[in-house]
Amino acid sequence: MPERLHDIEKTRSPRALDYAMALCAVTIWGGSFAATKYALVQAEPSLILCLRLAMTLPVLAAGCALGGELRLPNRREALVLAVLGFQGIFFHQGIQAIAMKTAGAGNANWMMVASPAVVAVLGWLFLREKISRRAAAGLVLASAGVALVLAAGTVKETAESASFGSWGDFLMLASVLNWGIFLVISRKLLRFTMTPGFSIFWELVFASLFAFAATFAVGTDYSAIPRFTAGTWAAIIFLGALSSGLAYLFWYKALAAIPVAKLTVFQFLQPVAGMVISYLLIGERYTIWLALGAAMITVGIWLVNRR
Repeated sequence: MPERLHDIEKTRSPRALDYAMALCAVTIWGGSFAATKYALVQAEPSLILCLRLAMTLPVLAAGCALGGELRLPNRREALVLAVLGFQGIFFHQGIQAIAMKTAGAGNANWMMVASPAVVAVLGWLFLREKISRRAAAGLVLASAGVALVLAAGTVKETAESASFGSWGDFLMLASVLNWGIFLVISRKLLRFTMTPGFSIFWELVFASLFAFAATFAVGTDYSAIPRFTAGTWAAIIFLGALSSGLAYLFWYKALAAIPVAKLTVFQFLQPVAGMVISYLLIGERYTIWLALGAAMITVGIWLVNRR
């Protein structure tokens, strides 16, 4: 669930197509965790990440070219984009791929929705941004909702994993914290000097280089690729060309016309779409506690973002 901090000028009134692109983007992102879980049956996390990023590059390159944003970064820009590409894409998506070996896809989507609460806390700690009492109450409520989702949101397959979430669930929670840190760092480093398409494309270029090097560092088995089924390839293409590529382009096209406050509402549809896709694709089942935890997260984030 991307939430990048760029100052994008609204140049026209929203159209039905803009809202359709926003809805399409969050639906695709909602299915990304289930697609990762599906692909993990045949592929290692490092291989999935490498192939995913490789498939994203041409999509974002085409989008940048059409938007007139495709150019080489200067030395300072390259350094900043390499740092952001490592943390915000390579490391972030890497730990998520590992986490999805045991984490629930529905849990993961709802935990990612809570990232604005993490950003609010980090902004208060490091950027001296104020938090009102209402926002503080929202943070507590959202945190309690995440704990409930983590503890009892998904029907576990074994008694051992049913105690208080799997190790993958906790790793996903760490990825939410990492994403919040990434957004705060982005706010400090980018300072609105680079356009969204340009920065995302080059962050992804550097992330792809890191991911390729990592496959050799961990001894990734490339020989598994010829044995991939059509379903595995479909999952990886979905993750690369759609989730990390087309969905980003759709989101920023919509952001150019729809006010951020209105667009943020669409992000709460992501976990709903993710639950449906996870149910259909990998047969994941949920408990009533997920609904209660999701409601707590939604209300909590609304309190945090309310003006």
